[in-house]
Amino acid sequence: MIARLLGRAPAFAVALFLLLSMAARADGIEVKSTELELAEDALVLNAELEVSLSPALEDALNKGVPLNFVVDFELKKPRWYWLDETIATAQRHLRLSYHALTRQYQLNVNGQHQNFSSLADARQELGRSREWHVAEKSLVVEKPATASKAAVVDKTPGADKLLAVDKISSAEKPPVTDKVSARKRITYVAGLRMKLDLTQLPKPLQVNALTSKDWNLDSEWHHWNVSL
Repeated sequence: MIARLLGRAPAFAVALFLLLSMAARADGIEVKSTELELAEDALVLNAELEVSLSPALEDALNKGVPLNFVVDFELKKPRWYWLDETIATAQRHLRLSYHALTRQYQLNVNGQHQNFSSLADARQELGRSREWHVAEKSLVVEKPATASKAAVVDKTPGADKLLAVDKISSAEKPPVTDKVSARKRITYVAGLRMKLDLTQLPKPLQVNALTSKDWNLDSEWHHWNVSL
């Protein structure tokens, strides 16, 4: 089919072939899914990102140049009258390297490393965040208020002691409900970003990397609303 197109319309066929080649070799970082939830004592993030390397990055990696990545998280509370309030920020550092002696790729995440026999498996794990504690739970969930006590005089004849009783009688107390549904939920704006840290490259490569699209690996900020 390509040969037929080349015979009839060479310019169109060549342009189409180049577009298909570029699509097949697309590289970059894309946020696929995000999930932010409250755990026992922390705010936990689970996310999936697809990381694709350009031929220049793969070549450098296979020649022994480690690639360092930074993952940034932010949680903001919208304010209509002023700039959004930043509630929490968190950061992860990842390092992907290749060891020619063992012919394995190694992924180091905050000091803990894993080995992979293929680059595809290493890239898949590189873009995965599991149970990442991004903030303390107390930053988004207030402690429930406790019922105050009132000192009341027992007027029974012969009694002169003070009794501590609840201000709300048992008949007036609201029914017990789920703590999460009972409190008022607040809608926040969460943000996630992953990029290649060019400052960690060897000095001779930094100049070329700063001006080359092949080395510009950045997902840019991905934002979504979450009610907590």
